[in-house]
Amino acid sequence: MSDGDSHDTRQSLHDEPHQENSPLRQPVDLDSDEKMQAPETRDTRNPDLGADPIIMDLYQSNFPGGTQLTTEKPPLPATNDQDRAAIKVFRALYRENAVFSVVHHWRIYRVDVQNPLLVSALAPILKKEKVHLNPRSVATFKDPFYPLWFLHGEIVDLFSINEDALLKPLLKQFIEVLDELFQGLKAKTAKLHKSKLMDFKTAWTLFPRGSSVYSSSEGFDILGKVDSAKYDQRSGYHQLLITCKTISFSGEGFYWSKRNLIIPGFNGKKPIRELACYPVEFCKDQDSITERLTARGRKVLDLQGLTHHTYNGIAINETEPAPLKQIVNSRIIIDVWGYHKYHPHLYGHQENLEWTRDRPEGNNSDGQRQRLSAEDHVNNKNDMLQRPDELVFMNETIRGFSLRDRSWLQFYVEDIQPVAWNSEAYSQLVYDEKKKQRVLFHVQNHNMNNGTSTAMQDVMVGKGRGLIVLLSGYPGTGKTMMAEAIAEHLHRPLYHLQTEDLNPFSGKFSFASNMAAAWNAIILLDGADALIVERGPRRNELASAFLRELEHFSGIIFLTTNLAIEAIDDAFRSRASIHLVFPPFRPVERENVWKMHLRRLPKQGDIRGISEGGEEVAPDEPNAMPLDD
Repeated sequence: MSDGDSHDTRQSLHDEPHQENSPLRQPVDLDSDEKMQAPETRDTRNPDLGADPIIMDLYQSNFPGGTQLTTEKPPLPATNDQDRAAIKVFRALYRENAVFSVVHHWRIYRVDVQNPLLVSALAPILKKEKVHLNPRSVATFKDPFYPLWFLHGEIVDLFSINEDALLKPLLKQFIEVLDELFQGLKAKTAKLHKSKLMDFKTAWTLFPRGSSVYSSSEGFDILGKVDSAKYDQRSGYHQLLITCKTISFSGEGFYWSKRNLIIPGFNGKKPIRELACYPVEFCKDQDSITERLTARGRKVLDLQGLTHHTYNGIAINETEPAPLKQIVNSRIIIDVWGYHKYHPHLYGHQENLEWTRDRPEGNNSDGQRQRLSAEDHVNNKNDMLQRPDELVFMNETIRGFSLRDRSWLQFYVEDIQPVAWNSEAYSQLVYDEKKKQRVLFHVQNHNMNNGTSTAMQDVMVGKGRGLIVLLSGYPGTGKTMMAEAIAEHLHRPLYHLQTEDLNPFSGKFSFASNMAAAWNAIILLDGADALIVERGPRRNELASAFLRELEHFSGIIFLTTNLAIEAIDDAFRSRASIHLVFPPFRPVERENVWKMHLRRLPKQGDIRGISEGGEEVAPDEPNAMPLDD
């Protein structure tokens, strides 16, 4: 490690995940952009190196790194046989501005542990902070000595229980160095913690590796397991970067994912709870937070497969270069596997993960990823439930698709709600009952994977395997409601297409077909007039491309148009599995429609707009309902 890296003190380039604590795999890129605090190690063959159980103090006036120093002579000369010292302590003269004067003091900026026995004893302890020591090498620690601060107590404990005559005096000397190092910092942090305050320079002491850090996003609690904390300066702003990990679902299993939390630089002291993130033990209502996060973790376990929900809240669009937030009020499909299929650049860093179960990854015979089975979902869930203490670290968002926005997004788990299906939509649809039943029957029995039902094959000789329902007729007669009511009645998603989606180069119809098959959804192309009207030279390309798509389509699609029968292109009429015509409402049907809508209004007195006989009531008559109110 170079002198310029003195603050990168807690990360190891050769980190090993703590599999003894959790079988979830660590993210493979967790340390890719960070450096370890690592002691520098110098391999040596000198048998006398560090042989003497002494502490050697070395003084230096030109401290590396550009810190302000004086050029006064050191108070003690450096000895010539410093290589025999078990521990070397390097001191530099610092200058600090006091109220009415300038104060100079010698401060430790580097510690070398040269004795192999001492290095070997410290190695298993320092490994907990991702610092890997080689007993055959000199271990060099540099200011601000993060790992030594967090492990000071364990080193003292080792001294207390150790009875080795050679090692014990070495440990005692090393602890003396640590006591000097941290004397002022210990007093300062104890005072700050007691008052529940913190200053920016000392804030790193709040975040030992493996501790739980609390933060929030859009009002939702986040709990992460700390991996490192280091100071950083970007765009001229100082900040404390806390790298932690939370548990995410990849579409195949649960794994530890990296995330960064940032505390912006500040002057003076701040209440710890006002920091952007802080240790969970400082939370006012820690028990309720733990209970809430555990419940959220359990909820995620039930969102592994394809699930249909309602969402009303903020969602995250993972755009480049930075994610965007947007308001979503829509039915959604939770489909993490599908999300990663269409965003492979986000999935790449998750390869070679150790899944929650000891089983092969979900690949088919061609090596392509495939969706997990229901049995795999149950096994994943059971495995996670065996580690209930880790459910609190479950990520606050999960990926899926917004049907109204027609986009892949991240949704906050706590805002995901069950679908409130409209059980009356089908019965309220004003249309010939036998024809309604006919459409419902074929939609209900159409097999999305194997093509049409046997009943449809009897009447669809020469047609593709898809169920194409063409609804034509006057505006406002219930064509769109037919598709919506059937989807509601069967509890199936409804995917809305637009004419511009049918551009053969956009791939959107192919995407909709694939997703509808996976989600067991019904496709609705509403207002297809411009597409299915008798073709002219300008429209041949788009219409022909769509007709070719329909030849290979195996799902269910409703096409609605206001065109009269004779204006519809024969090619579309011939490919329709079912063609229903919606004539203008007769007075009795219009009456039923009005009554249905009026029943939905809140009761505010005796409001009428239709006479008992079904005739329309003029707005200026006493019983009329003003239509513009």
